[in-house]
Amino acid sequence: MLFFVLSGFCIHLPNASKNLPINWGAYAVRRFMRIYPAYLVTLLLCLLAALIFFSAGGDQSGELNVYAASSVMVQNWIYGGRQIAINPSLWTIPVEVEAYILYPILLWIFRSRGASGASAFTLLMAAMGVIMFELGYGQATITIFKYAVIWGSGAWLAEAYARRHLPTWSGWYWFVMAGTATCTMVAGFAGVDVFFLHYGWAVVSFLLLLWVIGPGTRFFEVRHWWVPPMVLIGTVSYSFYLLHFPLFKLAGTAWVHSFGSKPESFLVPTMATLLVIPMAWCFYCWVELPTHQLARQLGSTFDVKTKPSTTP
Repeated sequence: MLFFVLSGFCIHLPNASKNLPINWGAYAVRRFMRIYPAYLVTLLLCLLAALIFFSAGGDQSGELNVYAASSVMVQNWIYGGRQIAINPSLWTIPVEVEAYILYPILLWIFRSRGASGASAFTLLMAAMGVIMFELGYGQATITIFKYAVIWGSGAWLAEAYARRHLPTWSGWYWFVMAGTATCTMVAGFAGVDVFFLHYGWAVVSFLLLLWVIGPGTRFFEVRHWWVPPMVLIGTVSYSFYLLHFPLFKLAGTAWVHSFGSKPESFLVPTMATLLVIPMAWCFYCWVELPTHQLARQLGSTFDVKTKPSTTP
């Protein structure tokens, strides 16, 4: 949920507190190039790994159909929301793309109807998601209908941050954040569906980001030792996310093959997590970074160049 809150914040921040026209062609090209090439390369690598390491024989047409649907990012809407077996975490990427498509509408509503209109719009989408969920439509769980209000909360934070309207953090916010996290965990143990638990974690994520960026915070001062490692992880975070599940699965399969059972110590998966970081860095340098550079070049072709007026 923190991922969606952060996404809304980062996407809206360049346009926050401004009423300037937006070059949507450049926006679309840059968003596409930011997400899709690395996603597609990951999908192809997963298919190759599945064919080499996890092919169990029999009819694999169903899995290939999911790969085909995933290649055009519609897997959340068909096949019951089924994901490719080796990397089910890819479900979030199509939701993110849906948020990119939704953003121009949300921004237009915000500029024409204000924050109350934009909030009402995202709440309406959330209500539609709840109705779909209660009617048994699994798509409600993994599409933008559920996450629009969460993504929009990040955009609201960006607007308040740019306008310097963020509230000063107080002890009351700590109480709300801790209380929400506790209630969400208790609800989970009580059997409440994860569909609703996600909204609890979204509130926690919203408050966490508010704490980090709020007035007077000194969280990300350069002198803090944790800033450079966090910047490194942040730089490769998308590559890390794309790769972590299949690499974990491959490592787990190799471990079971070598030792006969899953590891008993938590240190083993912890080490596996750290080992993903250099692999994510390589993927970032070889796949993601070149597409970033290409995105800037392609996006610049849409930029409108205006000459300064010579009229007094």
